[in-house]
Amino acid sequence: MTLRLHEYVEKESFNHPYTFVAAQTGLDEKTVRDIFNARAEFLGRWHRFETPRILGIDELYLNKRYRCILTNIEERTLLDLLATRRQDVVTNYLMKLKDRQKVEIVSMDMWNPYRAAVKAVLSQARIVVDKFHVVRMANDALERVRKGLRKELKPSQSRTLKGDRKILLKRAHEVSDRERLIMETWTGAFPQLLAAYEHKERFYGIWDATTRLQAEAALDEWIATIPKGQKEVWSDLVRAVGNWREETMTYFETDMPVTNAYTESINRLAKDKNREGRGYSFEVMRARMLYTTKHKKKAPTAKVSPFYKKTIGYGLPDFAEELNYGVDLSTI
Repeated sequence: MTLRLHEYVEKESFNHPYTFVAAQTGLDEKTVRDIFNARAEFLGRWHRFETPRILGIDELYLNKRYRCILTNIEERTLLDLLATRRQDVVTNYLMKLKDRQKVEIVSMDMWNPYRAAVKAVLSQARIVVDKFHVVRMANDALERVRKGLRKELKPSQSRTLKGDRKILLKRAHEVSDRERLIMETWTGAFPQLLAAYEHKERFYGIWDATTRLQAEAALDEWIATIPKGQKEVWSDLVRAVGNWREETMTYFETDMPVTNAYTESINRLAKDKNREGRGYSFEVMRARMLYTTKHKKKAPTAKVSPFYKKTIGYGLPDFAEELNYGVDLSTI
């Protein structure tokens, strides 16, 4: 085929299903796939993303399996996707990370293999539990109280709690005056529900602390004041913050709020790419997410020698001219 056709197939295969590109060009679908794979391999070798100071490790459910996401939290960029979240796979990736000593902080959910991998490879980095994974467990506990209460009610009583889930999961400052009146009706009739809601709010309030000392004291008080008869409901959360207490409290010692909250952008990107080509392999999905979305680039702080050779080789980018921080999530 002509060079122009080859370049066209390379570009279009990242944006459309193979069958569509094959029908457009009259090529065999396998030929389109081979061209895509070759280009993806090339891009994987030559896109050198900068190692972050604050690394985010999270998960994504894609193609019926949990995958591992790696992000640059300060720059809000996606660095890579791993086929699995297994400890050996994550460890191997971190071992190959360029200038891995640059990583000072790692944010993650409470998945033990992530912690073990970071401690083994990035011993200099401090681990911070993503607060949104922790506070979500408080919502789960409140949900168990709500569902348990509903099981004991008659249909007529249950109808009085219509819309309770949506309102109860809101923070107190987000509840409207109308919703507050509805809540007062429920909580007046069901004191256990009121107690669970207030306890959930106190847990959220721990993150309003400005120092680790304040947060430690607030957490201890929260554990000591679990509502009567609800210890089992809150046991998973108490156990989790106990097992991850150091990593949870480190949140209050960093120079900026460290969370993986913006990884919702990655979930949205993944769903969009998956919708474009259902049934594609993980490798194809990864290449599309990493190489068909805008990257965040900056000029290097160090001066480039005037003797630097501008062309490294055919089709290779000039890395000395800019630093690449990964897929820019602010554009998604």
